[in-house]
Amino acid sequence: MNNTQKTSRFLITLAVLGITLFAPGCTQARVKNTAVVELEGNPSTGYTWVYTVSPQGIVREVSNTYIANQTEDNLVGSGGRFVFTFEAIAEGEAEVVFSYLRVWEEDVPPVRTVIYKAIVDGRGVELALLDGHL
Repeated sequence: MNNTQKTSRFLITLAVLGITLFAPGCTQARVKNTAVVELEGNPSTGYTWVYTVSPQGIVREVSNTYIANQTEDNLVGSGGRFVFTFEAIAEGEAEVVFSYLRVWEEDVPPVRTVIYKAIVDGRGVELALLDGHL
């Protein structure tokens, strides 16, 4: 194996492990493999955020959690934030539609809808707000 092949194999190994080397005097944009959406809500009312991704195969959820607001009196049921983290799967664009609703209510429209555009390219993943207000 010659030096060029050894160097190539080494760089490929670093890429697989997610390690980035910086040459002295050079800057490089870091690839962002995840993006986060935070939406206000209050699960004590029975409402929750659900979402759909179309088309599938561009991004996927890696975690979601609810973080209650901190209040002076530690009030239960005061609301908080639903936090969704998505990671890139493949380059492309997808629409992520979030709906705030009570999942057991049939034929009742969501009280809020927020739409994001997921863009995955060589720089990573970005979620851009298309419609709805935060």
